[in-house]
Amino acid sequence: MHLLVLGGGGFLGRHVAAAGLAAGHDVTVLSRRGSAPVEGVEALAGDRQGDLSALDGRRFDAVLDTFSDPGAVARTAALLDGAAGAYGYVSGMSVYHPEGPAVPGAGDPVRRPGDSDDALQERSLEKLGAEAAVAGHFGGPAPVFRVGIMVGPHDPTDRFTWWPVRLARALVGEADREVLAPGDPGRVVQYSDARDIAAFMVSALDRRLDGVFDTVGPGRAQPLSAVLSECLLGVGGRPEDVSWVWAGEQYLRESLADVEEEARPLWFPEDQIPQDAIDSSSAITAGLRFRPVAETARDVLARVREEGRTELAAGLDPSFERALIAGR
Repeated sequence: MHLLVLGGGGFLGRHVAAAGLAAGHDVTVLSRRGSAPVEGVEALAGDRQGDLSALDGRRFDAVLDTFSDPGAVARTAALLDGAAGAYGYVSGMSVYHPEGPAVPGAGDPVRRPGDSDDALQERSLEKLGAEAAVAGHFGGPAPVFRVGIMVGPHDPTDRFTWWPVRLARALVGEADREVLAPGDPGRVVQYSDARDIAAFMVSALDRRLDGVFDTVGPGRAQPLSAVLSECLLGVGGRPEDVSWVWAGEQYLRESLADVEEEARPLWFPEDQIPQDAIDSSSAITAGLRFRPVAETARDVLARVREEGRTELAAGLDPSFERALIAGR
């Protein structure tokens, strides 16, 4: 198929483009810069809220849209109606109503204007508006992919990346063997390698699937302690190589009050995530698969080393981490 990725320059977009190529498809990306995220794709320059002339007269077998502006999404969906075979939209797990089921899935209540004031409300309503825009302006199959926390190579936030980098440091320095770990070690966490989500989206569009698919990994109940242990294995460590120091929620909340949330390692206060988990069974039944976290950790560390990066967008300074360990 010929796949158009709207927003192909972003984290997920570049992995969708790569997945499309890997599956033998032709891939075109549209972004403001008009640059190819990976070698082998056609790159078009365009503004979702302005000039879309690069799409005039073009036809595609499928489209994937990652934008959050409902008006812009409506405009593009209308423009490509009849010019594309399927139109997939990337939404998010936060659209589910915070007072709904503890483990929501497709068909469960979603947020409504005015009934919540949490930090996720505004962006969630934008995503829901965009979902409705696609449904209202595109006449063919229009699968909605509701994603959660995505990790993997090229993640610009570095919030997961910090863990394999930090654990690799622990393997070479005795002073770094004590590693601060957040919250309750038994707390079940959900995350997805963006490459797995991308591969599923490409396959779903190729098969003209329709409906809502929750694509939140890892497809099994996995406590935080197991995730971090697998990260250690992924970077070549053994359980005895690290001494985990678990810090409670309240201690972290107070100690990290001056650290911007996006600069923290992969830790969210429990009350910021209203659901216990997301039910991704429909996507799993349709073919979604999740790789082991050890593989993700290995690949993330390899990417950082390939780039020669010494600083990350998120994480804790070694001296600050040691102070947190000493003060807990």
